[in-house]
Amino acid sequence: MIYSFRILFPSLVLALSLSGCGRHGHHYVAPPGTPVGVVATARDANNLISWTAVSGAAYYNVYRSLTTGVTKANGTRVPVIGNLWADTGLTNTTTTYFYIVTAVNVGGESVASVEVSATPTVAAPVADPLYGDQWHLKNTGQSGAGSTGVAGQDMNVEPVWTTHKGTGIRIAVVDDGLEIGHEDLASNVAATGLSYNYVNGGSDPTGGAHGTSVAGIAAARDLNGLGGRGVAPRANLVGYNLLQNFTSANEADAMTRGSPNVHISSNSWGPPDNMGTLDASPAIWRTAIDNGTKNGRGGLGTVYIWAAGNGVVNTPPDPAVDNSNYDGYANYHGVMTVAAVNDQGVKSSYSESGANLLISAPGGEFCDSHAITTADRTGGVEGFNKTSGGTDPVNDYANRDYTRCMNGTSAATPAVAGVVALMLEAKPTLGWRDVRLILAQSARKNDASETGWATGAAAPFYHFNHKYGFGVVDAAAAVTLASTWTNVSTEKTYTTLPATPGLAIPNNNTTGVSDSITVAGSGITNIEFIEITFSAADHTYSGDLQITLTSPLGATVFSRLAETHPCAAQTCTTYSGWVFGSVRHLGEAADGTWTLTVKDLAVKDTGTFQSWSLKFYGR
Repeated sequence: MIYSFRILFPSLVLALSLSGCGRHGHHYVAPPGTPVGVVATARDANNLISWTAVSGAAYYNVYRSLTTGVTKANGTRVPVIGNLWADTGLTNTTTTYFYIVTAVNVGGESVASVEVSATPTVAAPVADPLYGDQWHLKNTGQSGAGSTGVAGQDMNVEPVWTTHKGTGIRIAVVDDGLEIGHEDLASNVAATGLSYNYVNGGSDPTGGAHGTSVAGIAAARDLNGLGGRGVAPRANLVGYNLLQNFTSANEADAMTRGSPNVHISSNSWGPPDNMGTLDASPAIWRTAIDNGTKNGRGGLGTVYIWAAGNGVVNTPPDPAVDNSNYDGYANYHGVMTVAAVNDQGVKSSYSESGANLLISAPGGEFCDSHAITTADRTGGVEGFNKTSGGTDPVNDYANRDYTRCMNGTSAATPAVAGVVALMLEAKPTLGWRDVRLILAQSARKNDASETGWATGAAAPFYHFNHKYGFGVVDAAAAVTLASTWTNVSTEKTYTTLPATPGLAIPNNNTTGVSDSITVAGSGITNIEFIEITFSAADHTYSGDLQITLTSPLGATVFSRLAETHPCAAQTCTTYSGWVFGSVRHLGEAADGTWTLTVKDLAVKDTGTFQSWSLKFYGR
C-alpha cells in the first residue's frame, strides 16, 4: 500500500539504498579516503563520535573498544549512515571508550582513522531553552506566529515530572527513521543494536526527518540545556525506519520487533489523507497487532498508539473529507487512536473525526499559527528546518537542529505515547486494555460548548465526542488513576450471526433504512470495543452513505460510523465486508437490541443494505 505521514508538511523523498562492497564486473572503484577530523565528545550518558564526511563514502564503520589500541580486528563494529554516531546508554561515568572510524563504498573499506576516546558524563540539570515555547506541555498563553494560546489548554504533564519521567519504559518510534545521534535524543536512545534499519538490516535507523521530530515529542531529554523536552523525558527510545522500506512483511515485523522489551509502539503514519476512500490494513499486520497485545511485555501487551489522520483539509480539485473509521489501521481493535487539538483546546482544522477515536492530544495548527516545538534533523540539511527550502524559514528557529513547525495527528500520537510511558512507570503491571480504560476515564472534557458531547449512559464518568474521543489526554490524572488501578479481568468476545436485510437504500433521502440485531447471553457487561462489519457492495459511491449504530440504551447513544462525503477523483471504495471500529459504547452491556441505520444523502448512485454483523470485546 501507499502510506502517508500524519503530518501536514510537503512531500518528502524517502528512498535510501546502500551499495554493497566489492567490484562490479571489470570496473574498478577505489575505496574511499580515511575519515579525518574525528572527535569523541563526552555527553550525558553517551559519547558522540563525529568526523568530516568522506567523498564517495556509502557508509561508515565505527569500531569501539574498552581498551586503547582499537583496530578493525579487535573492535566492535557498528555501521553508520552519516558522519556522526552516538554511543548511547553509557551510564557508567568511570569507563573510557576508544573509537576508530573507517569509510566504506563498493570498492572496499578505508584505512582506519586516528583513535579517539571519551568518558560519558552525567550532566547537572540545566534549563531547556525551548521549553517555554512548548505550549503543549505547559500552555501559559504563549504567542505563536499567528496565534495566542489559551492558558491551561495543555497536557497537564508538569506535575507528573516530580515523581515520574518514563524511566525504564521503552518507546518504539515506527516511522521514516530516528536520528539516534541527535543531541537532545541520544541520552535516551536504547543501547546499540536495539534500533533497526529496514533498508540495510543495520542498527542505525537515522533517515528522514519525521521520525526524529516524533521521537522528540515523546522523549527528548530534559534539563540538559539543549532544546526542549519530551512528554516522558527519561523514557528509552528505539527507532524502526519502516517507511523507508515499506512492505507488508516489514510493517508486521515492526509491530513486534524488540518484544517483549518494547512497551509502547508509536505510529504516526497510515493510508493517504484527503482521499475519502476505504483503506484496509493487511491481514499480516492485524495478526502482528494481535500477537503484540497478547504476548508483548510478558503477556501484558504492547500498547499501540496510532494517528487518527489529517484528512479534513480540503484541497481542490479533490475536496475529499476523511473519517478515521475509513482507515483499517486506525480503527483496529488493538490500537489506540489519537486526534489532534490546537493551542485553544479545540479540534485542529485537519484532524479526522470517528467513533474509533480514543483520545486527543496537542497537534497544533501550522507553523504560521502555532505548531509544536521538537527536535529536528541535525545540521539544517535533511530536516524540516532547512537552511534553504525548509517548511517555514521565516518563522522557524535559527538553530536548525530544532523546529517549531511539527504538527498533525503525527505530533499528537507521540505525546500520548509519552503519557503512557509515565503511566507504565507508575504502574508497570498495567495491561494494554487497562491503559485504554485509564486514558478514557482520565481524559479532560475540552471544548465544552461543542454540541457533540455525550455522557455515557451506562458509565457517567465517560464523556464522548466524535471529534475528540473521550477528550484531551491529562497526564497527571492518568498517572494518578494508574497508580491505584486494579487490572480488569480477561477479555471476552461475542460475535453475532450476520444479518442480511437486503434493503434498498432510498436515494437522496433523509429517512434511510434500518435493521436490528438482538444480542442475548453474550456474557459481556462492560463493552470495550465493537467491530461492525458492513456490506452495501452494489452501491458504487460509498461516499453518499451515512451510517450509524444505535445502542440498546436509546436513540441518543450512537456511533457515527460514516458520513456523506466526496471522494478524491470521484472514485469511492465500495462497502464490501468493511469493518468499522467503535469505542463510543465503552462501559455498556452487549445484550439488547442494536440498530444500524443507513442513509443515502446525495443524488445519483443507489444500492442495497446487504448485510452486517457485530463483534463485541469486553468483560
